[in-house]
Amino acid sequence: MTLMILTRCPGMSLGILGSIPGAWLILTLTVLLIYLLTRCCDRKQRPPKSITALKITLMILSVLCCGAIGVGLFGNDDLHNAMLQSIQAGNQLASLVNTVKNQSSILEEAMGSRARAPLARLADALDAPVANQTALGTLLRALSALRNNASAAASAADNLKRPLAALNLDAVMKRAWVGEAARWAGGMAGWCCGGAVCVALLAAAARRSRRALLLLCVCALGALVACWSASAVLTAGAVASADACQEPARAVAHHAPHHLPVDMVYYYLSCKVSRENVLTAELRNAQRAVVAVRQALAVLSRGAPQMFTDPGLQPALGALGAGTGEAERALVSLSGALECRTARAYFVAAARAACDAGLQALSLQLLAAIAAGFLFTAIVLVDSHAWIYINTKRGGSGEEQAPFLSSGSSAATRSLPRPAPFPNGKPPSYSAAVQLMDLAEPQRPSSEAACARRSRMSGSATLGRASGGLGALGALGGAHTLGRAPHNGKYATLSKQCKTLESSDFY
Repeated sequence: MTLMILTRCPGMSLGILGSIPGAWLILTLTVLLIYLLTRCCDRKQRPPKSITALKITLMILSVLCCGAIGVGLFGNDDLHNAMLQSIQAGNQLASLVNTVKNQSSILEEAMGSRARAPLARLADALDAPVANQTALGTLLRALSALRNNASAAASAADNLKRPLAALNLDAVMKRAWVGEAARWAGGMAGWCCGGAVCVALLAAAARRSRRALLLLCVCALGALVACWSASAVLTAGAVASADACQEPARAVAHHAPHHLPVDMVYYYLSCKVSRENVLTAELRNAQRAVVAVRQALAVLSRGAPQMFTDPGLQPALGALGAGTGEAERALVSLSGALECRTARAYFVAAARAACDAGLQALSLQLLAAIAAGFLFTAIVLVDSHAWIYINTKRGGSGEEQAPFLSSGSSAATRSLPRPAPFPNGKPPSYSAAVQLMDLAEPQRPSSEAACARRSRMSGSATLGRASGGLGALGALGGAHTLGRAPHNGKYATLSKQCKTLESSDFY
């Protein structure tokens, strides 16, 4: 039942087939969203070298993606060449149609508008009285046959060009060329953008760039959407082209403009002579009429000059003879142009280029788009996973673990211990820190305490300039002395008494 519906409704079947990549895209985005929502808050510690596997995987996926993009570029260029060959054959077919229309116009003019004046002068010349009524009757019958057959030839010429009058294949081929140029440029731009994303991912994997990984993950997500969208369009196009290429002549006749008879189009594209074509019948009528005109004109040319001395007789006969010769040449051109084998040869060349090389190139692009869609999906997963790994905090300190693609040694980098939180959410002043330290210290002699306070004052002044309050943080941590900090090679100087006290305390 479903197959019958799809067969009877090709538009519906194309829509259903084209929606399959779209449904897969929606499913892929849903899975990625669930993955990112479940992994974005992961802060579990990882070994320093656990990122190496992701690095290698990302590089392999990037290289494979570049290969798929290359296949897509090749298919796009191959399809462009095939379509140009088909358009060239279409231009030859358009030239054939123009020949039919032009020669039909020449035939109609020669036997119609241009023959009216010579026929009128010839009729005036034959109105003169003559003694031989038998010969006059013969000339009058020849004149009547000439007039009637000339009118029949003009009518047949009009019937030849009427079905083709509204057909402008030149404009159709021009629009096809512009559309193909736009399609080729858009395809090249799309594939090149996808290739740039793959190359940039490969470079980011080799340069330890966390921000680049995040940015390129977003770009890969956009490329994923573009690939599956292109897959939907290419699927519908490939299926439609394959159906049309089963019997291209009937497909073109079915989609021909409504003013063209379907039987006529199918006759010239398939060249099956099972029934007579409309244009062929009109061509034969025109040929018979022109032959009769030539015979009647020969009778008039032999008898009229002998019986009449009208000076306008010879110019009229000459004009009619010239028009008849032009009509005969037009009929020769029409005979060749209306031959179905000529039109079919051009059509077969166009169909072969579109259905052989073109369909193959379209299939290559479809496969490349599907492969690139799967690869970009894997790239987004691995890239986001790698970004989460290198963005994981160490012990909640706000510092990163090993950088992306690092050698794994963490001894080269050190992190400062995290200070205890402040009681009121703000760092205390220096005086408050000193008071806290005095309360925390054991009782010392007065001289020793004075030296300690002087040491703290000197060290804290230097630390205040160097590290912005690190001494106060150490004071809150319960330390007895402030740690040393960079002082540009200068340290606080103690008095000799303090040095002596320190020496005695040491020993």
